[in-house]
Amino acid sequence: MDEGQYMRDGEYRAPPALLRELLEAGETLASIARKHGVEVHRVRYRCRRLGLGELKGKAPARDALALALSHSDIPLTRIAKAFGCEPCTIGVAARRYGLPTDEAGRRALMEARS
Repeated sequence: MDEGQYMRDGEYRAPPALLRELLEAGETLASIARKHGVEVHRVRYRCRRLGLGELKGKAPARDALALALSHSDIPLTRIAKAFGCEPCTIGVAARRYGLPTDEAGRRALMEARS
């Protein structure tokens, strides 16, 4: 794709159907921005204005997430993939549930399970 082909009047204006298709195919905002030759914040702003979410999948339940996070040797990206969502969904859910995502906090979760 031509770089900046969707830029008009200083605003990123990719068609909603195209953005929806790319997001449903598993593309991230960063990869869409690279393909279209624009900054990530412009893609994020456009998606928000159109009501399109970047995150795929729902956040896991508290107990399932706590169990997954207690395995500090498993990266958040793999946990997210297992739940069918994006890593930032895991982070948001963990904050909402009061669960740690840092290594020390995740080790403490493991010790609490034992």
